[in-house]
Amino acid sequence: MSEIGVKIREIRNSHRLSQYRFGKKLGISGKTVSAYETGRAIPPEKIINLISEVFSCPIIYMNKQEKCRLKDQIVTIKSFIDNLEKVLFGS
Repeated sequence: MSEIGVKIREIRNSHRLSQYRFGKKLGISGKTVSAYETGRAIPPEKIINLISEVFSCPIIYMNKQEKCRLKDQIVTIKSFIDNLEKVLFGS
């Protein structure tokens, strides 16, 4: 199960909604909700924003450790891109 799927299930369960009723509020099917929750499909940004809006909660909650890990990953990616640009464009 994906992390975003776990968050969606937590939000749905906290509102005591079936997958069908949760999906109906978002304009998607219960099967689609199931696919998101199990990680068989990844919800598009539009759906993530809609969930946050409809259920008045941020879907992406990160604790301090997760934020630090994400920041480290971003720094690593930026460094990789800088090095790649130097190789490709000879800066």
